[in-house]
Amino acid sequence: MPNIDLGDPYEAYVKGLIHTGLYSTYAEVVKDALRLHMNNDTHSKRIATINATLAEGEADIKAGRVKPYSPGLIDQLTDEVLRENG
Repeated sequence: MPNIDLGDPYEAYVKGLIHTGLYSTYAEVVKDALRLHMNNDTHSKRIATINATLAEGEADIKAGRVKPYSPGLIDQLTDEVLRENG
């Protein structure tokens, strides 16, 4: 594993985290930071998927590919999804 010189202010911050007892080693701090970064990357992908889905929905609305709401519409759509996902 490479030796990493974090420099200030990161070095002082890591030392502070270790001093509090939250972490025991520099490696624990770095691993936790990388895990958080990886989770944020996953979060960014989810946000991009949501935005793409919203854009698709907006395009459907503009193109008139919509159904007017009726009391039975949600039940009908639920039944369709359940049939498709069996």
